[in-house]
Amino acid sequence: MSLVVTADDLGLSPAVTRGIIEAHRKGIVRSASLLVTFDASAEGAALARREPELEVGLHIDLVGGTPVSEPSAVPSLVDREGRFWPLAEFARRVFTGRIRAAELASEVRAQVARAREWGVAPLAWDSHRHTHLMPPVAGVVGRIARDDGVRWIRRTRSPRSWTGPKEAALRAATLASGLAYRGIAGPTWYIDLSSERPKLDAAGVALLATYGGIGELGSHPGYVDDRLGAADGLVERERDLRLLTDPLLRTALGNETLRWRVP
Repeated sequence: MSLVVTADDLGLSPAVTRGIIEAHRKGIVRSASLLVTFDASAEGAALARREPELEVGLHIDLVGGTPVSEPSAVPSLVDREGRFWPLAEFARRVFTGRIRAAELASEVRAQVARAREWGVAPLAWDSHRHTHLMPPVAGVVGRIARDDGVRWIRRTRSPRSWTGPKEAALRAATLASGLAYRGIAGPTWYIDLSSERPKLDAAGVALLATYGGIGELGSHPGYVDDRLGAADGLVERERDLRLLTDPLLRTALGNETLRWRVP
């Protein structure tokens, strides 16, 4: 039994980064996914580099912040202000062919390059709002991931047969994008701690390890600050932080169960 516990959105805001580092130092977080498209992202990368036991991957962003590329070089990805489209508009444009694959590839490569410039060698990839699982996006990301020697790509199969419409949609997206990521390791199953309904307590999280295979628990620990409120709608992050640092949970899982995505 193995469980990967990943904190998403490293670098989204100073308060989010602070919460992720705390969830690592005092809790069960062993991996984090770095955003490189926000004002606080460089600081997040710098703080993560000080944690030798924290494995850091890339949280590809196509729907949240500002592109690393010059907006004029990726016009299909951005609005008139040069920011990424919101998720719903991005999805409409992807599935109607209005997102250019060459621009998408250019931006993904630019985000990888920025992470490396900041001292992070991202061998595990996932994405903000799971956009990497949209089949047209997956085809581009999968090719770049193989070129870059990426060793882990998140899939989002729930270990349960039915937990709600969001989980069903993510399971379908994982199936549809499967060919694009064939041959690259990923979790056997995945649960998003932040969106799970009903909410899991420490005992519920500990029991996840009984599902077998390599599971990934995605989470969003953090504190709330003004920059978070302006950047992202998910502001209930302190509950994840409290749960991930629960001493009972750390004792129940132990070091033998918890693992990195990429050793």
